[in-house]
Amino acid sequence: MDRQRYAQRLTQACEANVNLLRVWGGGIYEADDFYDLADEYGLMVMQDFLFSCAAYPEESPLAEEVEAEARQHVARLASHPSLVLWIGNNENVWGRVEWGWDAQLRGRSWGARYYFDLLPRIVSEVDPSRPYWPASPYSGSPDRYANDPAHGTMHIWTVWNNLDYTHYRDHRPRFVAEFGYQGPPAYATLRQAISDDPLTPESPGMVHHQKAIDGYLKLARGLAAHLPPPRDFDDWHYLTQANQARAVCLGIEYFRSLRPLCGGTIMWQLNDCWPVTSWAAVDGDGRRKPLWYALRRSYADRLLTIQPRDGGLVLVAVNDGPAAWFPEVSVTRLTLDGQPKAKSIAQLEVPPATATTVPLPGDVATPEDPRAELLLAEAAGDRAWWFFAEDRDLAYPKAQYDARVEPCPDGVLVTVTAGTILRDVCLFPDRLDGSATVDDALVTLLPGESATFTVRTTSALDPALLTAPPVLRCVNDTVPATPAAAAPPAAPASPDRQAGDAGRVRPAGQGHP
Repeated sequence: MDRQRYAQRLTQACEANVNLLRVWGGGIYEADDFYDLADEYGLMVMQDFLFSCAAYPEESPLAEEVEAEARQHVARLASHPSLVLWIGNNENVWGRVEWGWDAQLRGRSWGARYYFDLLPRIVSEVDPSRPYWPASPYSGSPDRYANDPAHGTMHIWTVWNNLDYTHYRDHRPRFVAEFGYQGPPAYATLRQAISDDPLTPESPGMVHHQKAIDGYLKLARGLAAHLPPPRDFDDWHYLTQANQARAVCLGIEYFRSLRPLCGGTIMWQLNDCWPVTSWAAVDGDGRRKPLWYALRRSYADRLLTIQPRDGGLVLVAVNDGPAAWFPEVSVTRLTLDGQPKAKSIAQLEVPPATATTVPLPGDVATPEDPRAELLLAEAAGDRAWWFFAEDRDLAYPKAQYDARVEPCPDGVLVTVTAGTILRDVCLFPDRLDGSATVDDALVTLLPGESATFTVRTTSALDPALLTAPPVLRCVNDTVPATPAAAAPPAAPASPDRQAGDAGRVRPAGQGHP
């Protein structure tokens, strides 16, 4: 770890529209470079004292070591404007009750004196301008359940461990300090670390690089609830990455829609320290997973989101910017082939640091055929989607698109024009060049719409491979064609193709390398 690597990670945080980082009690006090860069970039930092998920004795000699360490780091970090909150521990107050420690402790100390006496006293003496919070999660009083959603901070892990991710909407928290959902790292990162042949979700190297209890089974459960069954490892890799992004961002957008009740979210986690299937948005080799791109949209200052509420659907416009927002928002119910069925327009006023909620009219919010319709909300380039059925049940047409590759400085431009709806289009150039990057992911296109992806690479990438699976993917290229939603004619190819260009109308799946 050096200043350059810290700068890369914190830049990735800022570019994903993250404004607050929590240094977890199971980690370390970071090097000075971390806090210097957070100051420079305008990031906020919540700093846990280094106690996590365990009972700690309060007797000598540990007590003296705890005090000396705490005093040293509070003094070292007190001058950093990025530091906004000291936290006594991670999950220890909660864990004592939730995990039945008292029966094992049999009256022995477990750390309460540190969290409720020693550490707040040190902060008040050495860093008196900074607030202190005894734990995360914590509800403001030792007599109140620590993970009470109505008070203080809470952690939500029942979703990843036990429930479908739509159950994030069961909660009404004040501040979510931990929640997350897994997905695998980039393919190039996997292949740098794992030599399994064949490579499967359960091959030995993949199992070794999965440290969550029953992690593979939890990923499989999440896929089965929402997406078509993977046909091979390439499908599994793409679909689990897309599902991770959907899960986390469903939570973020729902929690943001509760503003001002919910004041913020901290997604577990920004980055990995080794190549592993995990909750991270940036993998162990520094490559951005699809989740990272989804965070950039879901954490944008201005957010449109469609949410289920009180038996219907509502449009929520969230404004975390410094100025009032006056969007004119259209919400259209469309068929999967892009034909409008009903539409409403709302002129909204959204003051800074607020959310405005508008119920959707019944003719817009109620589909004639849930398997073949969707909602699209639009306001000056901002978009929000709502699908009335899960992808596994949607009457998707066979995915068709036109792809054009053109050179640009430091790489190529890949323009994808949809002949049919394309759900969550992703480009994975790292499969061809491990150093290649792309500027966007998880883009949904209606028939006739286009998106241009900028690929940064120093290699001469084969256009035919760059514009076909498993490099170019969308969710509905995993679904067989359905007669109920036949594809319309694809857009004609442009006459000005460049020599060697891979652009052509094709069913997704042809040209699989």
